[in-house]
Amino acid sequence: MSALRSQFSVGAAALNTPELAIAAGFRPALGDIPGMGVHYVKSGGGPDDVDVNAPNHLMFAEMDGTDKLVGAAYAFVDAIDTDAVVPFDSDLANWHDHPQFAGDGQTLHMLHIWFIPSSNGPFAGLNFWLPYRTAGVAIPSSCWMADDADALRIQTVSFGLVPPRLFGRQAEAAGPSPERIEMIAALDAAARAVDHDAWVAAADVFIADLSDSEQVRVQGLLGNLGANQMSSAERDAAGIAQPGSGRRGRDGN
Repeated sequence: MSALRSQFSVGAAALNTPELAIAAGFRPALGDIPGMGVHYVKSGGGPDDVDVNAPNHLMFAEMDGTDKLVGAAYAFVDAIDTDAVVPFDSDLANWHDHPQFAGDGQTLHMLHIWFIPSSNGPFAGLNFWLPYRTAGVAIPSSCWMADDADALRIQTVSFGLVPPRLFGRQAEAAGPSPERIEMIAALDAAARAVDHDAWVAAADVFIADLSDSEQVRVQGLLGNLGANQMSSAERDAAGIAQPGSGRRGRDGN
């Protein structure tokens, strides 16, 4: 991914801070999304405007107290069943789409590319390592994502580490309790030691300590953001309403 970033027409060095991205014509949109960070968007168009060397979205996330360039995205508006030739077209590239950002009969097709380690590979829609990195907590072993139960723990802890937000901004809230800090330290120590059993035990304690409102928020984020990282066809097949439409599928069911 670093090789790809170096190919950008404006050069990676010219885009590695939000200020430089804004100077290059990108604008922040949608706020800080867990597992993605903040999208900085440059006006795009149709599939003919996609340039493999110049993604039209940049993604920044806080790490070590600084907003860092962690990924990019290609995006274009076209018919839902587009036959456009897209970059990195393969089973590994998770192209998804957002009909809520396009007109009737169209959708915003998108592919994320991560410049940092990603929980589900370099083209994943969501990178569950980001909240760990923002919180300064060691990320779990990628190998543990292969087990469904462990993957769910990793995802739940990830979004459980995200501070509560109010209307797109971080809410004024008290910091974690001393007990919660100890739980987070246990997660960090187990991940650094690559001790699976210790990490699972620490994760189960952390998850059990989440309040009812935290549980609702975390599960809501996992469900909503997960659905938004699917294609329209995948949502239709799963019987999930298309975002922003209130409909169950393109056939109206």
